[in-house]
Amino acid sequence: MPSAPYFDGNARQLYAFLQEVDQLSDKAGISQESRIKYAVRYADPDEADLWKDLDEYTGRSYEDFTNTILQFYPECRPAHYVSARPLD
Repeated sequence: MPSAPYFDGNARQLYAFLQEVDQLSDKAGISQESRIKYAVRYADPDEADLWKDLDEYTGRSYEDFTNTILQFYPECRPAHYVSARPLD
């Protein structure tokens, strides 16, 4: 049985955490609204307090919620991030 994901506030781990919550929720058939609540539940309390203040916390889209969160952590990038900017 997999353990619950946890976000400790390390921004470099945020993207992986959000993906893991989403993937585990898919397997368990958990709704978008509940995914948001679980992401907050398994986050460091200081991070969770920030996330609860977002309008998207009461929304129905996990994608909107995660996209908003990621804006607060500019150093967080997906491992497969590719820049579309041409090389000089």
